[in-house]
Amino acid sequence: MKIDEELVKRVAKLAALELSAPETAAMASQLTRIVEHFEALRAIPEELLAGAPEPPPTPLRADEAVDRFPGPLVMRNAPESAHDHFVVPRVVTRTG
Repeated sequence: MKIDEELVKRVAKLAALELSAPETAAMASQLTRIVEHFEALRAIPEELLAGAPEPPPTPLRADEAVDRFPGPLVMRNAPESAHDHFVVPRVVTRTG
């Protein structure tokens, strides 16, 4: 599967990225190579994978609620706070 520059531009717009024309071309080429590698992995017969051991299950920790509020000292030292939260400038904006 070939990833063309138009697809890269659409995805970049969704991700709020600004790519130059050379970056878009390079990204299309790199993503095409990545997809081709995954397609090559699909060509491996499942019989060759049958003897692979199952990985051990991921250990899970208990889901316990913990109050991690840093306390009033931290809020007093913050440049700006409101309702026990830090106020920060907006980083991501979307236009168009």
